[in-house]
Amino acid sequence: MIPFIKKAFFCLSFIVFVLSCEGAGERYPSVDGNVVPMQHSSLLSIVECDGYTVVDIADPWGDRIMQRYLLVPSAVELPENMPDGILLRTPLDSVILFSGVHAGLLSELGVAKTVKGVCDAQYIYCDAIESGIATGTVVNCGSSLNIDAEAVMQVSPSAVFVLPYENGGFGKLENLGFPLVLCADYMESSPLGCAEWMRFYGRLFGLDSKCDSLFFAVCNGYESLSDTVKTVERRPKLMCELKSSSAWYVPCGESTMGRMYADAGADYLFSAYKGSGSVPLSYEVVLDKAADADVWLFKYNSVEDRTYESLLADFAGYSHFKPFSQRNIYACNTLRRHIFEETAFHPERLLKELVAIIYPELLTDYTLQYYEKLR
Repeated sequence: MIPFIKKAFFCLSFIVFVLSCEGAGERYPSVDGNVVPMQHSSLLSIVECDGYTVVDIADPWGDRIMQRYLLVPSAVELPENMPDGILLRTPLDSVILFSGVHAGLLSELGVAKTVKGVCDAQYIYCDAIESGIATGTVVNCGSSLNIDAEAVMQVSPSAVFVLPYENGGFGKLENLGFPLVLCADYMESSPLGCAEWMRFYGRLFGLDSKCDSLFFAVCNGYESLSDTVKTVERRPKLMCELKSSSAWYVPCGESTMGRMYADAGADYLFSAYKGSGSVPLSYEVVLDKAADADVWLFKYNSVEDRTYESLLADFAGYSHFKPFSQRNIYACNTLRRHIFEETAFHPERLLKELVAIIYPELLTDYTLQYYEKLR
């Protein structure tokens, strides 16, 4: 593609993106075609039309369609009379990622070679991509908060996978004109809802059947594990995470992790908090609700492994919780254990880990993969 046409294409893509974000509910009427039934996702809609696929992403913070994508195979001519939306020619052959979570999925699907650039490279734990960064075949595009525009232009990606936020934009990245794939999977309210996004991502790389089959296998594994704890009478009380500065952030009961704690058979002590994200609480509130918890889980990222001694050095108030005095704390060092990359689209793996911690008598042969008992 000659530079002039390429530049015009990117400008047109950006115009479509901006226009589609304004009054998206009005701009995106329903389309005729074969609806792909979603099993757990509340944000995705996929309709297979004649010669193309329409993918709608619902706004997690509103009642509109946040974005519509038109997936058209590169090998065919553009169909006539397509609806409005962002055009993506599939399979994508060059992408920039903002998240190691999606790097893990693309690596599993065998398309990590399409990743030509990343943001926040220090948090990308994927062998193929780390190797590409080291050899220069994968471009470091800076921080997600401070994009290196020249690096992005150097990659000239088919699409950029970004994380949308409420009332947030993408700054100078929007002005470059490359199609933005809004990865709102993290805003789903259930682990399997998040995992179902692999069916969308798979279609971007021509892997429809592969990802559909993989997703249903994930569902079967997850639901089978969840069934094993449904009849357990005593549900251990669970607390999680650590105090950060003046606030203690815990997942709400309707969040992905809140739902997973329930599916693992735990009495999650913060389940009453509504919402799909986390809520900041004071130490006093957490102590009041969780002083007599049975199990404590937390994640951290550090070169040095955390210990009971280091917890006390950080904050003496931790000693007032029963799991501290009874030595029943489990921690995951995300620097060494890639829990986010390996479980976001495989929640059955994390669920098995949680069940093994909460009910060790049920999975006696299981060896912990992500958490380890604090020393």
